[in-house]
Amino acid sequence: MKRIILAVLALVASVSVMAQLPRAEYPRPQFERSEWQNLNGEWSYTLDLVKTGWERGLKDSKGFDGKIIVPFAPESKLSGVEHKEFIPCIWYQREISIPAEWEGKDILLNFGAVYYESEVYIDGKFVNRHFGGSDSFSVDITPFVKPGGKHSLVVNAKSDLRSRMQSAGKQSLRNDPFECMYTRTTGIWQTVWMEAVAPSGISRVKISTDIDRSVVAMEFTMRRNAAGNVLTINVKDGGKVVASDSGPVASGSVVMLPIKKAKLWSPESPFLYDVEFELKDATGKVIDRATSYFGMRKIHTDGNKIYLNNEPYYQRLVLDQGFYPDGVWTAPSDEALRHDIEMSKEAGFNGARLHQKVFEERFHYWADKLGYLVWGEMASWDKTSSK
Repeated sequence: MKRIILAVLALVASVSVMAQLPRAEYPRPQFERSEWQNLNGEWSYTLDLVKTGWERGLKDSKGFDGKIIVPFAPESKLSGVEHKEFIPCIWYQREISIPAEWEGKDILLNFGAVYYESEVYIDGKFVNRHFGGSDSFSVDITPFVKPGGKHSLVVNAKSDLRSRMQSAGKQSLRNDPFECMYTRTTGIWQTVWMEAVAPSGISRVKISTDIDRSVVAMEFTMRRNAAGNVLTINVKDGGKVVASDSGPVASGSVVMLPIKKAKLWSPESPFLYDVEFELKDATGKVIDRATSYFGMRKIHTDGNKIYLNNEPYYQRLVLDQGFYPDGVWTAPSDEALRHDIEMSKEAGFNGARLHQKVFEERFHYWADKLGYLVWGEMASWDKTSSK
């Protein structure tokens, strides 16, 4: 009885911690795993305004003096920092604990986005360098960590907007915001998380739909090819399986599944099919599971018209710049992302032009879920409006 009580208390404590985490939801809804660890919350940090951190050995830090709430940028109110002047470099640090049950698996450290050039260190050892402030990236940290162990994770981020050698979007190149140029975003601004994946697990799935032939195509990229691995795919309408397949899989494998009497996606009827992937090794042991979704739809142009599902479709689009008063580039919550779309639809819009910013994946999930068309544009490169 005592063990049961302790287990229940531990579960309650775990749920409570998750509830307190900022942006606690899984950040990649089109390829979601259950075995993961959210690294948002309080990190230590220090600003490196003259970029001497490497000389001072900051990569070896076990903790800095300042405290910041990830995934909010240091310029934002929600970060607890609100440093609005230019930040040429910032260093982050936190301890990570690797679950013992992740033994034998590849351990991936994932970043939703870090602006602009970032480096990752574990226990002072260089692990990865990434360029680009709006794209997600993953780092295989398996050689640097030990299941059941604790390690110091250090991340630095550099940004030099006024060099005009990196995309900026609507971020101000003056010290303060002016006209339609707004508060900058530096460093980590989307969720950071870890997950455990089988060495021969699934790396990526590209899903393409064809409503004219009533099929969905799924192209797989595997972490490593392994003879004897068998993948099972189940496509569901609600809880009912409407299409399935099972067989060997390797990188480059394409599976075509017929979708009979397909329910088409549109802003007026945003129906989504759920997908479950289950990978077994040659012994029949399940080594990877993930879930996804897709909508059966077709978009094409003919002359001066845009067609949705082979019918001319008039788009009523709002311009969305994706800035938040308290989070800057980062929405304060998943509910805020949903609410933006709900308000736009209530105002009569059926989509948005996502202006000068690459939006996070959770926004696109809610667009899919609620029925919202989006046009995406990359943040501008040439910045000439700073004078």
